[in-house]
Amino acid sequence: MTDAKPVLTPIPTSPPMLKSGSALPDPTESTVTIVGSLQYLLITRPDLAFAVTKLSQYMHTPTVDHWNVVKRLLRYLCGTVNEGLQIHRQSPLTLHAYSDADWAGDKDDFSSTSAYVIFLGRNPVSWSSKKQKTIARSSS
Repeated sequence: MTDAKPVLTPIPTSPPMLKSGSALPDPTESTVTIVGSLQYLLITRPDLAFAVTKLSQYMHTPTVDHWNVVKRLLRYLCGTVNEGLQIHRQSPLTLHAYSDADWAGDKDDFSSTSAYVIFLGRNPVSWSSKKQKTIARSSS
């Protein structure tokens, strides 16, 4: 993967990942092992949190499409090797919080995802991304 062409985003924005697709011949040796290893990077790479968590949802029955997303995530890592959390000592102690939601964005079960990040100065001190348990049935 050292010669792989880097990509700008960890997972594609479309088409959405789905449960269905062609099954991998031996998922234990490839996809499951790599996705499990990527969870370790989440300590210093919050930009990977959504992608790795989303891929983890499909590791019981990974497909060829999921394997392609794993390879894309590895290509993203190749292009962002020097990225990660940086703690700045001289940052002012102002608190900023940001949140976002993707209403009924999961095409498998139409559940919503919400997320937030809190900064103290320029340092992220807390963040979360959560798939909601309540499913959106109608917008009216």
